[in-house]
Amino acid sequence: MARTLVMTEETPMEFFREQLAKAMEHQKVSTSTFTEYYLVNLLTRCVRGDALPASEPGYDETPLALIYVRALEASRHERARLLRGAGDTALFMSGFFAESLNGRAGDIGYYRTLGGQAYSRLSQEEAPFPFDRSVFAELAVRFTQFADLLSEVSETSQLAATRSVYVLYQRWLETGSRRAAALLAEQGVVPVIPGDTRLQ
Repeated sequence: MARTLVMTEETPMEFFREQLAKAMEHQKVSTSTFTEYYLVNLLTRCVRGDALPASEPGYDETPLALIYVRALEASRHERARLLRGAGDTALFMSGFFAESLNGRAGDIGYYRTLGGQAYSRLSQEEAPFPFDRSVFAELAVRFTQFADLLSEVSETSQLAATRSVYVLYQRWLETGSRRAAALLAEQGVVPVIPGDTRLQ
């Protein structure tokens, strides 16, 4: 008897919702439904290129620091738009593309610091978005934790790549990422701050 294979088409939103839920369960992270929805929506928009700020003529990419400075000088509506763009780009880049940022100018620490500041400032604004300001406040405070979730989503949605212990250690040193520490522990490495003789 011939077997019938049934294929279902999954939307990007459904795919990322499922992947994020698995990462949250694996990393034992919980958050509000609103923030979880925001992260799924961010992944969907960024993969399509919708959430990333447009580059300026003559430049491949406008530096996030410049977008942040412009936001602080802009009108209320434009400020909110630019801050959200900076925060979203920083979260996506430092999470989904964390591996490619290590050792480059504008490394993961730069993205995580700037993204956290953008979301923090946005949480104080009267933003014209369908999200409560508490979502942006949570994204600011737990930026590294959420970037770790996006990093796991990135890894599980592609073919698994070999992870360099050195790269993981550098990520842990720069960000204090619990996920990087756990991945190091899986490889038998206990992360220690240089110069500190105590085990962390």
